[in-house]
This record gives sequence, C-alpha cells and structure tokens, in this order.
Amino acid sequence: MGELSENDAVLLVCDYSLKYLGGAQTAFLRQAEALASEGVRVVVLAPDADAARTGALEHAVLISPARRGTIPVLDLPLLGGARDLEPLIAATVRRHRVGAIVVHSEFALAAACLAVGRELGVPVLHTVHTFFWRAPSALAPFAPLVGRVHRALTGIRTGRRSTGSSRINDALRTMTLRIAERADVVLSPSAHQAEALRRAGAGRVEAFSNVAQPLRLADPVSEGPLRLLWVARFAPEKRLEVALDAMRLVDAELGAGRVRLDVAGGAHRPLPGVEFHGPVSGERVGELMDGSDAVLITSLGFDNQPMVALEAFAHGRPVIVSDPVLAGEFGPAALGTPTPDARGLADLVVELAADRDRLAPHREAATAYARDRQPSAHVARLREIIASV
Repeated sequence: MGELSENDAVLLVCDYSLKYLGGAQTAFLRQAEALASEGVRVVVLAPDADAARTGALEHAVLISPARRGTIPVLDLPLLGGARDLEPLIAATVRRHRVGAIVVHSEFALAAACLAVGRELGVPVLHTVHTFFWRAPSALAPFAPLVGRVHRALTGIRTGRRSTGSSRINDALRTMTLRIAERADVVLSPSAHQAEALRRAGAGRVEAFSNVAQPLRLADPVSEGPLRLLWVARFAPEKRLEVALDAMRLVDAELGAGRVRLDVAGGAHRPLPGVEFHGPVSGERVGELMDGSDAVLITSLGFDNQPMVALEAFAHGRPVIVSDPVLAGEFGPAALGTPTPDARGLADLVVELAADRDRLAPHREAATAYARDRQPSAHVARLREIIASV
C-alpha cells in the first residue's frame, strides 16, 4: 500500500447502473473524468459502464459485470454475491496494475473489492454518498429483510449497527456502515456526514468534497422577476412541495409576476409563477441555472453534498437551502431559510425579490467554493489520502 506510481491505475467501482445519473453516479463519473484529465489511468467497473464512454473517459477501461436481473424498489442491478465477483475484481486489479480502489456504493461489488483489496494489499477507499437513508415508517416491517438481502449480497454478517432512527432507516444505514467500517479510508463529501459516520464507528473518515465541474460563469440576472430553479429527484425526501407551497405564499403576498420558479422535470401543474419543464438534459439544466438568480434545495436532514449545489456554484449561482446543516456546510455560498418550512422559504424569497443585490456576495462565495473543488485539487488530495494508507 502507499503512493500511486505513474503507471498505477485507480479502479472506480459502483453497484448502481450508469445508464441513469442520480447524484451518486454523477459524482462517480465526475471523479473518473477528473482522474483521467490529470493523467491518471482509470478503470471503471459498474453495471452499464459503457454508458460512460464520452469525453475524458473515451479511452478509459470500462468493465460491466454480467447482470442477473434487478432488485425491485432499489432499482439495483443484481450481479450475484460478492464471492461470485471477487475473481473478476482480482483479475482486473492484476491486469491493469491497480494501485487503489475507490468504491461508491454498499453492495456486492463494494464488498468484493474489500476482500480483494485485503488479499492483494491494495488500499480500498469507500465514498459514502448518503449515510442518511430514509424510508417511510410504513416500511418498518421490512427492516429484517433489508438486513438479509444485504448479507446475501455482501457476505458480511457481523459488524456495527446504526442506531438512533427508525427501524427501517437504521437497517438501511447499517448497510453503509458495514462497508465503511471495513474500508481503509471512508470519504465523506461533507463535514457533517463525516462526523455522523465517525460517531457511528466507521473508523477513519475524511471529509473530501466531490468534484465541481469546470467553471461556466454566467452574468447575473439583472432585471425581470426573481428567478429560482429547483432540480432534484422527484422523491419525498427532496420536498418539492415545500417549494411549491412557498410559491403560493409568495404569489399571495407580492402578486403575480414578481417571482418565477422553474422546475427541472415533472408534469405541468397550474401553479402561479411555476413552470415545469419535463425531462431535461444536463445541458438544459445548465441553461436554466444561467437564467436563474439562485437554486433551491428544499431537502431536510437527508442530503450530504447535493451535486446540484456544486453545479450551481460552478455557474456562479448560490443555493437557497431549507436545511440549516447544509447552510452551515456551504457557508456564504448558501442562504439558509429562517425556518425549514414553506413559510420560511417564502419569507426569504420575498426579501430577495425586494432586494436582488443581496445575492451578490453569495454569488462570489459560490464561485470560490466551486473553484476550490476543481479536478486538479481533487486529484491531488485523493493522491495524498491514498499515499497515507
């Protein structure tokens, strides 16, 4: 174990399909592109890895393990158990002279990498995209099933258990903890999640940001209505309804036309000042950001380091956050609402609609945040962490 040599490759591993891009997959691919752009040989091992063959990864080694089906609800590719995957990973490590493995998930591929890393003396780093799993309380009876499925996929039967939340949430978080406590280093994109992982007993945890995309700064919006953008999965934990309810309050207080909210995705609903754009490409999301004053993040107690925040910062746009923890995480690049509900968001939006200039220092802080997390800095720090193992 130790420092990467010039000829060593980094193996990036994810149990999730790369055919669709959630936050974890986006962060995963950004890291792969960052490594490649800095001259590091990259090997990507993930379901549907060929979907990543673009741009900086045009010449990367992309390996898709054989797929046996899909686990319902999680939409997780079924690849077999960890023991079934160990020969593939060991052969990949040897064939491509892998000097470090970075896993971005908690299932069979990740567990197989832990076993192979121990056997071959290759450091394994575990990037945790969320330790704050959350499921409806109605699913509590399925908590034992979560544990059984994870044991069957990973072969891991012992270890620490997450506590302090609901039965189903603790079962989901235990999956992450069982992988994290076996990794040489756990990487957390946020400081607040890093602290939560340490308290849970994950071992060595480093706060290590995801990669921000290259800066694409656009001129600030200077006239017309205050423009806001909401971009996220349409999932309960993202709390779109908080943004929509806030817009109803704003419209009732200020009247029509003073504030506009663009929603990336979704079907049209007749709401004042709100436009749903349906399915949108990444390029279109960037255009919507350029046309906005700020980006809304309305989740509460769920998000680690939302990739949409990094994208907003790279466009020179601050974020408005409902979660006071995220407000602390992002510092002046974010504006926190006075309360995490629709009323708190509406109050802040009304203030900004009256004085758009208040956003200027937050735009500067957003740009600085993204500049500090560009690929060269990310790769340099990752090399340091690997060398320290």
